[in-house]
Amino acid sequence: MPSREVINNFAEKFSSSAERVGKVPVQAKQVWNWFQNRRHAHRAKTYTNNNNNKSPATKFLHEESSISFRNIAPVPSANVSNVQMEFEAKSARDGAWYDVSAFLSHRLFETGDPEVRVRFSGFGTEEDEWVNVKKCVRQRSLPCESAECVAVLPNDLILCFQEGKEQALYFDAHVLDAQRRRHDVRGCRCRFLVRYDHDQSEEIVPLRKVCRRPETDYRLQILQASRLARSADHHHMQSSGPHISVTDPLTHAPLHKMTTARNNTDDVKTPEKKSNSQSESASCQGANRG
Repeated sequence: MPSREVINNFAEKFSSSAERVGKVPVQAKQVWNWFQNRRHAHRAKTYTNNNNNKSPATKFLHEESSISFRNIAPVPSANVSNVQMEFEAKSARDGAWYDVSAFLSHRLFETGDPEVRVRFSGFGTEEDEWVNVKKCVRQRSLPCESAECVAVLPNDLILCFQEGKEQALYFDAHVLDAQRRRHDVRGCRCRFLVRYDHDQSEEIVPLRKVCRRPETDYRLQILQASRLARSADHHHMQSSGPHISVTDPLTHAPLHKMTTARNNTDDVKTPEKKSNSQSESASCQGANRG
């Protein structure tokens, strides 16, 4: 990440450009968010490449979108002692979420609500804030790689990158619907209809603008296990004869029905958005989170 001075210089140059005469000045936070978005995209790309080298099963996870996770409880990880946890905090100044670089101090009010003073990544001391631990601090949201789109489901809480005329920040949103599309060389082409919590606006966004919550990791673990189990069942079926009935290890549905459901996902239509966001829909459908 560039230094605070560099980010401020960029913001001043953008604001003084001829194209922005008479427009709202570019804020340093907008520039910082652009760099953060690029950094998250780089992390996701690196993570994707590493996973592709480890196991070919993740390449096929998007095919398993017909599996239901609603009645499956998250499974806690057994080995977490060596994991360095990263956090994000919600700023009271704009309601957006930012990565936390350090917790500076803490205090406890008579009401029992603890607060911590945080330093946001990429910002100086003047941007430090006291935030409520219970409401405004949480484990860092995760940028999605292409194969992880199946872990983003309707009603999920996500962190979504909202680009507006005056700001481009990460806000909480809920997924209203998901349009599954067949992946190609460009990666995930799925689209998600989301509603932002802070202003209730709706928008159709690509996966690159979506950060999923860490609590959804168990879905990917189940999908991987399911894929491996199916491969073993298929191998067993070929070696034992054509009359073996193979069922899904999670839903116990026949495999031919699951395949039919997957083939029909391309025909699912995304609900129309409200008229005040049609232009944003057209824009984000042509986009490929950075």
